Amino acid sequence: MGNKESSSCQQGEEGESSRPLCPHVGMVFNSVEEAQLFYNGYAEKLGFGSRIGCSRRSQKKGCDHLIRRDFECAHARKPKPDGAGGEGVLDPDVFDVVDQATEATSECQNFGSKPVAAKRNRNKLKRHDCKARMSVGLKKEKWEVTIFIEEHTHPMMSRDEWTRYYRSHRKVPYEDYMLIKTLHNRNADTSLIMATLGDLYGTLRTVPYTNRDVANIRTKFRNEVSHNDMSKTIEYFQKLRAESPQFYYAIKLDENNGVRALFWVDGRTREVYRKFKDCVFFDTTFCTNRYDMPFAPIVGINNHMQSMMLGCALIPDEKKETFKWVFETWMDAMGQDHPTCIMTDQDQAMAGAIDEVFPGIVHRCCLWHVLRIAKDKLGTLFRTREGFEKEFFYCIYGSDTVEEFENMWQLMVSKHCLEENEHLNTMWGCRDTWAPAFFKKNFFPFTGTTGRSKGLNSFFKKLVHPQDSVWQFVKQYEYIQETRLDREDNASFIGEATTSAVWSSYQIEEQASRFYTRAAFAKFRELMEMTIAYSIYPVLGDGVKYELHRNDPRAKKIRIVSYDQQENSYMCTCNRFNVNGMLCQHILKAMVHTNVQEIPEKYMLHRWSEAATVCEARCNKEFTGYSVIPESNTLRYNALCKMMNKLVAKACFGPGSYKIIEGGVEYLNSLEDNFRLSGGMTEEETAEETEEAHNNLHNPPQSAKKGRPAEKEKRRKPAVELRQEEAKKKGTKRKNYACSKCQEPDNIRRHCPYEELERKEQADREERLRRETELTL
Repeated sequence: MGNKESSSCQQGEEGESSRPLCPHVGMVFNSVEEAQLFYNGYAEKLGFGSRIGCSRRSQKKGCDHLIRRDFECAHARKPKPDGAGGEGVLDPDVFDVVDQATEATSECQNFGSKPVAAKRNRNKLKRHDCKARMSVGLKKEKWEVTIFIEEHTHPMMSRDEWTRYYRSHRKVPYEDYMLIKTLHNRNADTSLIMATLGDLYGTLRTVPYTNRDVANIRTKFRNEVSHNDMSKTIEYFQKLRAESPQFYYAIKLDENNGVRALFWVDGRTREVYRKFKDCVFFDTTFCTNRYDMPFAPIVGINNHMQSMMLGCALIPDEKKETFKWVFETWMDAMGQDHPTCIMTDQDQAMAGAIDEVFPGIVHRCCLWHVLRIAKDKLGTLFRTREGFEKEFFYCIYGSDTVEEFENMWQLMVSKHCLEENEHLNTMWGCRDTWAPAFFKKNFFPFTGTTGRSKGLNSFFKKLVHPQDSVWQFVKQYEYIQETRLDREDNASFIGEATTSAVWSSYQIEEQASRFYTRAAFAKFRELMEMTIAYSIYPVLGDGVKYELHRNDPRAKKIRIVSYDQQENSYMCTCNRFNVNGMLCQHILKAMVHTNVQEIPEKYMLHRWSEAATVCEARCNKEFTGYSVIPESNTLRYNALCKMMNKLVAKACFGPGSYKIIEGGVEYLNSLEDNFRLSGGMTEEETAEETEEAHNNLHNPPQSAKKGRPAEKEKRRKPAVELRQEEAKKKGTKRKNYACSKCQEPDNIRRHCPYEELERKEQADREERLRRETELTL
C-alpha cells in the first residue's frame, strides 16, 4: 500500500498539475474550503473517499469562528459490533413471527393516527478504522496543514472509474446545476438529462455524479414550489409587469385566502387583439397541473393563419359563474372591446356566460362535437336506412341559406319517417347554434370547429405534466408563447425577403401575392386553381349575373355570381367571402372571365396582410457588442458561455492551442479569485419584493372534474393476491361461447371476421360520401 501511494504521489508531482499531489505539514491554504477541495482531489486520484472528521471553534469570549478542521478517510472509525444499536438479541426462531406481526400492524388502516411507512434499507459504508487524515489550523488568517497521515488500513478502490461513486466526489458543478435546472423546467425526464450530460462529458461513465443525484436535485426543485406555489407565481407575474407595464393578471380568492382562479395575458397580445378579435375560440382541458384546475385558453387567428393565444386562465370548475369571471376579466384587460364571433363546444354554462357578458355576439358551437354525437346516436340509422346518411350530411354541408337547410331537413325527416326520433328533434331545436347555414354571413375563416383550441391544448399537454405546479405551468406557457412569436417572425421574414410562386399570369393573382401574407396567399392560390373546375354562363335579365357549373356530372349545385357596376361589388350565393374574408373561386372565375385587372380594395381584408402585424419601432442605436453588461446573472452567464464556446471551438483542434487556452483559463481564474478576495464580489440578483397581500396566499385545493364522480377507490391488493387471482383465471376453463354475429363457436363478436368486414365497408362508404359531398359543393 505504501509503495502504491508513494508512486502515485511521485506520478502526480511529475504530471500536469503544478502543485504537489500529496499534502504535507506546513502547506498553506487561503481558506478552509480550498484545503478541503485539495484533499478531496488527492483522495480521488488515489482511490478513496474523504469527509469532514471534526471541527473546533474558538473558545475566546466574543469569538465563535472556526480555528481547526480535520479531513479524514471515508472508511475511518471502528465498525459497530453485531447487535449494537440498543436492540435486544432475539431467538432466530421467532424472527419470522415478529416480522409478520409488525407487517400486519402497519397495514392495519385503523392503527395509529398516521400510516407507518416502510423503513428504507440503506447500504452502509464499510468502516476499517482508517487513520489517514489531514488537519488544518488557522494561523495568521491562513490555514496551515498541522497533521498529515498518509497510510490507510484498507486497499484503495480496485478500479479508478469506481472512485467517483464516493459521496465526497459526487459534486454537481454550478454550470451542470444550471443545465439540469433548465432541462427540468422543460420537463425533460431524468434519463434524458443524464443522456445529455453524458454527451457533454463524452460518456456517461465520466459524469462526476449519478442518476440519483440528478433525481434528488429535481426533487429539490419541486419542493421549492410545493408550499408557496401561488405566491411564487404571483411574484413572477409582478416581475413580468415591472418589466412590461402592459402585462395583465388577475386572481380570484376564496374566504381562506386561497387562489381559486388565475388569468393573465401579455402586453403584445393586448396590442394586437383589436386587429384579430373578429374570431376567437374558447375551450377547456384537464390534466395540466397538480390541482386539476381546468386550463382555459382564449385562441385567435393571426394574419399568418396561425393560432395565437389572446388570454389564458386556470379555473376551479366549469360553472357559469366561473366562465363569467373569465370573460369579464378578459374584457377588463382588453378595454371592454368585445370580440365579434366566438366558437365553443356545446357547454350550457359557457353559453350562459357568453350571453350575459357578450350580449349580441355571434356564438357558434363546434360542428365536430355535434357530428360526433350524431354519429353515436344515429349510427344504426346510417347503416339500416338506405340513403339517409348521404342526405343527412348533404343537408348540413350543401345548404346555402337557412330556408334551404330547414326545407331539406324536414323533407329528410318525413321521407325516412323519423319525426319521433329524439336526437334529431334535439338537433332541430338548437339548429341555430351549429348548422353552417346560420353562419354564412359571419367570420369563421376556413373552419367550423374548435380544432385550433384543441390543437393548442394538445401541444400544451406535450410540455406539461399532470403533477406540475402552477408556476411550472406558467413557465411552459411562456415558452409556448415564444414558439408562437418565433413562428410568426419566421413567416414575416419569408413574406418580406422572398417572393411566392404564382399559379397563373393574371394580374389579380399578382396583386394578391403582394398584399397577402404567404399563408393567406397560399389559400388564395388554391382558390385560383379551383377556377378551372367551373364553366361560366351569362344570365339574361336585370343586372350582370353569371351561372357557374362544376365540370363534373355528379355535381348538381349551381352557383350564381352577381356584379353591381355602380358599387363595383360582387355577390355569390356561397357567401364564402363573408365567412373566410377572401373571395371565393366563383367570383374569381367571373373576374377572370371578364378580364378584371385589379381586385377592389374592399375585398382585400387588412387582417390577412403583412401590415396587420404590429411591428415595434426599430432601434436606431448602433451595435455595441458586449460592451453593455447584461443585467441578470442568467444573461451574464449566457453571454460568457457564447464567448467561451467560440474560443473553445478554435482551440480544440490541436495540443498547442489547447495549452494556450488552458494557461489563459488558469490566469483568468486567478484574477477572479483575487477579485473576490479583495471584496469586489458582485451582488447577487435579488427578487423583487412581493406585496404584503400576496405573502400569505394559499395553494388551491383539488378541483372536481366535470361529469359523474368516480366510484370509491377499491382496496389495493398486494402482489401475492394479484398473482393468485391471475393464476386462478388461467386455470379456469373457459366456456364455449358462440359469436352473436356469425354463430361460430369459440369466437367473439369483437374479433368476428364478418363484423370486421362490415366495419371496413362502413369506413369506405363514409369516405366515398365525403368525397361526393365535396364534389357537390
